[in-house]
Amino acid sequence: MIFASQAGALAFLFVSVAAAQPQMDPGEMKHAERLHAEAKEIDAGAAKAMTPEGQKRITETIAKEFKVDPSVVTNLRSRKVGLGEATVALALSQELMKRDKTLTQQQALDQILTKRGAGEGWGRVAQDFGLRLGRVRADVERAEKRVTRMERGERAEKLDRGDKVERTERMEKPEKSSHSGR
Repeated sequence: MIFASQAGALAFLFVSVAAAQPQMDPGEMKHAERLHAEAKEIDAGAAKAMTPEGQKRITETIAKEFKVDPSVVTNLRSRKVGLGEATVALALSQELMKRDKTLTQQQALDQILTKRGAGEGWGRVAQDFGLRLGRVRADVERAEKRVTRMERGERAEKLDRGDKVERTERMEKPEKSSHSGR
């Protein structure tokens, strides 16, 4: 009997806590899902830029998009944050700084990453700070497009270099001797 009443009280507690959590707007949930997908796309594009120079270009591209020093992105990377997650965190931090003009970039990032590190999704992080994800998503999408363009350009540049090497090798090959008897 005691166990049943304790289980009932525990169930009531869980339901009460869940009910106390404000539910996310369906539109915001879609934005949060899309943010997660955009972050993965940025990470995929960054993974293709295998060289240190390619990684540096991506870091600079993201930094330029959010008007921060590249060291901010590098510091996020040193905290084991992927480039996609860093992009979302930067976009959210800038929205947070618009709401609270007393925050520095680093303070806003720290607050966002603390909540993210506690296991909250991007939608919940935004909701906790009273932020809407529409503008954040647009900023992240713009950054993702720039990273993709940069990655494609780097890939095309590698192909061009490969073609030049191939043409050079062809020119350097000795020609087959022609039949001199004719």
